[in-house]
Amino acid sequence: MIRTAFGDLPEYLTRKELASLTGISVATFARWAVEKNPDGPRMTKFSGTLVRYARTDVIAWLESRKVSA
Repeated sequence: MIRTAFGDLPEYLTRKELASLTGISVATFARWAVEKNPDGPRMTKFSGTLVRYARTDVIAWLESRKVSA
């Protein structure tokens, strides 16, 4: 695990871990993956059903979602 501004994150996160981190449901991440939704983070598909999200992609996605106050 690596300590980041977002806490300790493993190199690859499951949808459940990503949902816990963001408050967005597992079902939403699954739907975004099926729809190839550009609003979601990039995912890595290791096999037919094994999907993970690279820590670097998650951090980049979270940073890209910031808005000015």
